[in-house]
Amino acid sequence: MKSNAPGQLLGYSIQYPRALCHLLRANSGDYVCIEVLGDVASVSATGETTSEEDKSSLSANPITDRSVDLWKTFANWIDAITSGNLVPSRTRFVLYCNKTGKLGLASAFSSAKNSKAAKAAVTKAKKELNDLKAGHVAWEYFDKVVNKNEKLLLEIVERFELQTGVGAGYDEVYKEVRHKLVPESHIDWIIKYMSGWLFQLVSEKIAANQPAIITWDEFAHQWKVPYDRARRLELIDFALESPLDKEMVANHHKDKPKYLHQLEFIEASDDEVIEAVTDFLKAKYNRDKWIEAEIIDESSAAEFEEKLFNFWKNKNKAIGLTNSTLSDPQRGQLLLAECKSKSETIRDASPPYSTIAGTYHAMANVPSIGWHPNWKFLTKE
Repeated sequence: MKSNAPGQLLGYSIQYPRALCHLLRANSGDYVCIEVLGDVASVSATGETTSEEDKSSLSANPITDRSVDLWKTFANWIDAITSGNLVPSRTRFVLYCNKTGKLGLASAFSSAKNSKAAKAAVTKAKKELNDLKAGHVAWEYFDKVVNKNEKLLLEIVERFELQTGVGAGYDEVYKEVRHKLVPESHIDWIIKYMSGWLFQLVSEKIAANQPAIITWDEFAHQWKVPYDRARRLELIDFALESPLDKEMVANHHKDKPKYLHQLEFIEASDDEVIEAVTDFLKAKYNRDKWIEAEIIDESSAAEFEEKLFNFWKNKNKAIGLTNSTLSDPQRGQLLLAECKSKSETIRDASPPYSTIAGTYHAMANVPSIGWHPNWKFLTKE
């Protein structure tokens, strides 16, 4: 027996990841609601509203030019404006669709960002659908929107945005969580945690005959639990947030700090020198941010350096005993390579790739270690 129940279920369930997206973008004083001011809506502390209608399909684009879903969406917004629930000048109208299709009227409306462009887009809709008559499944909504409420439609189109995603809508949630600098390996877990919380909260509100409104404070309180747990299980690479530019690397290279002189002693290549500068700057930036964010403390950083120092000391001695036939620069290069490949943790958490090498270069900059067998003499001022 055929049924459209799976498609209908997807239509309702997609509102949860969409609500999560709104919550992840929200700020203090904002709130997000489901089935109150649209399928999903967010209201800022200043009263600005984003009203979103969600359309989904298991196979094809659900918002073709002649689809009921497209014109019913605009009819719903017109009803909300007429009833006073939405004020066009303070509302952003979003139509989210989980399937892409050819660029039709929805795309044309989305591209219209001023009154002139909105008028042109609506005129285009009238022209292309001039054969749409009573009896067509979409006529009731098209007639209401275009023929009877064109003025309101023009106001909506100026503030309208079409967004497209894929599948069940969680790809967009993934991107939003990733923007929060959550470690990659914990994103799926956090999404499942927050999705379960949101579903339970909304279900309880509905069962209590309350509107499904979620405040930012409610969300932030719940979000802190998995977020803090995730970032303590794996150190966040804050350097991804502020990538190094070529000028910054070049200026640091030009200053020739002590650790770069140490690389000259062992005849490191130009590529190795640039890599060292990058590792040094990234490691320093991350360490400062970790301490500032109280992810680690000074004692944890000192313990980490002590572990690296002990490895360097033992490896330096071993190379001196087993590789006496190598030249001094070669022995230094071997020692550096061994140290850069060392695996170590900070408070049982694995640091980003550049941390080990960057910390060794920071130690060589003091200098408390060196690569050349005669590094103490060569660095003596």
